Amino acid sequence: MTHRYTTLGEALAAVDAGAVPKGSRIVVSWAWWDALSEAERNTYQSRCDTLGVRLSTDHRISRHFVEVSGPETLPLSSEHRT
Repeated sequence: MTHRYTTLGEALAAVDAGAVPKGSRIVVSWAWWDALSEAERNTYQSRCDTLGVRLSTDHRISRHFVEVSGPETLPLSSEHRT
């Protein structure tokens, strides 16, 4: 099942609270991700690694939301791991 969140921070908070299972995949807009500084990207990636979720980008997803898919959901062909 896929859920949408407004921000990556909100999605990570849901993972931290146990609302999203470990091994899930968080997908953000490639354009949004590319606009972040290297330090910001490293911080988000480190937080995902610590929480046990995969972080991916997709050039077809809107900058206005973040999608979180459970570990049983296969990634789309347009997704790329960060």
